[in-house]
Amino acid sequence: MASPFPTSLSPRESARPLLDLQSALDLESFWRANLRLLQSVLPHHSCSLMLGIVDLEPQEGRHFVAREQKPDNQPVTSLSIAKPYLAAHPRVKMYTYTEILHEDPRAHQRRVERERQFRGWNEFVHLAFWNGAHPEAVLSIRRSAEQGDFLPEEREFLASLHPVIDAGLRRLRVFEQERGLRAGMERFISGLPIPVMFLGPDRKVEFATPEAYDLCAVWNYGFKEARTVNSRRCFRLPEQIEAACMRLGEIWDRAAGDGQAVGIESARVEHPEISQLLAKVDVSQPFKGALVRPGFWVTLSCERNLDGANTELKAGALHQLQFLTPSERRVALLVAEGLRNQDVARRLGKSPRTVDFQLNVIYRKLGVRGRTELARLLY
Repeated sequence: MASPFPTSLSPRESARPLLDLQSALDLESFWRANLRLLQSVLPHHSCSLMLGIVDLEPQEGRHFVAREQKPDNQPVTSLSIAKPYLAAHPRVKMYTYTEILHEDPRAHQRRVERERQFRGWNEFVHLAFWNGAHPEAVLSIRRSAEQGDFLPEEREFLASLHPVIDAGLRRLRVFEQERGLRAGMERFISGLPIPVMFLGPDRKVEFATPEAYDLCAVWNYGFKEARTVNSRRCFRLPEQIEAACMRLGEIWDRAAGDGQAVGIESARVEHPEISQLLAKVDVSQPFKGALVRPGFWVTLSCERNLDGANTELKAGALHQLQFLTPSERRVALLVAEGLRNQDVARRLGKSPRTVDFQLNVIYRKLGVRGRTELARLLY
């Protein structure tokens, strides 16, 4: 079987960058792997990866120049030379500047205009990657006159590389969508005034709300000591909750190993000493799979929060508290319980002036005119 690499180059030298390209999980590492691979197999003047193409105009780009250039001679994120060719050849995978010029003589004038910003190249090969009938990315590899044209074996290598890069771009698109969805969910959940956290398969915290960190501190240290520590910085998963996660994980593993349907398992955990301090642990993975280990959702509850404020709120109060920051929520709950500003400041380790300012912000956000209306809204 013929080697996919140009015969003048060692496949061994290119194996690692190719593996990195196939396993990259984010755009920057994907671009670096592309660069290392191209540098190991193809002499080139410069290269660019252009992304987010809308109406044949890339919105984002990564660029590299093999030879040192003057500050005013840098690649630009543009497909102006190739734009008409791409429009006339939907789903084309590879083409050169020479091919464009043979079909569209006006491409030379567009090149002259482009060279006002970037010069030094004589020929390019473009690899185009499509999402249906629309190009989503173009990899441009340019050569100088001294480097000569691309050889047939080099073009054959680039043709073999196209599906690898295409698969990588599709993988990155899925990951970016998942990361965007996760970030959106985290922003939404962090705005909820509830103590909830997500643990990975190793029972390490992936995400937690401020209230969850606070109640874990209460669980580990008690109310009095918990108020003296930074609950996030001093976080430690309570051993009873960790044990519940381990039990659920073992149940999951046994069921998945036996090929049984895995239900949504959960466990109730009570604090051994603090009354009404509870945790509900749920397996977060709703389906079984050999490549997937389950994580865990942990929802805590207590009749009092870290600051000693009552957490048994009126129906609809949780919705109102979403309009406040975590710091403002702590102030609002204590004020609604009847504490004076000086007492709130002492309890939270703030200055009275800060509490006064936050309280006015709270009134404005919740549309209330004073302490009495705030108390009625929440309790």
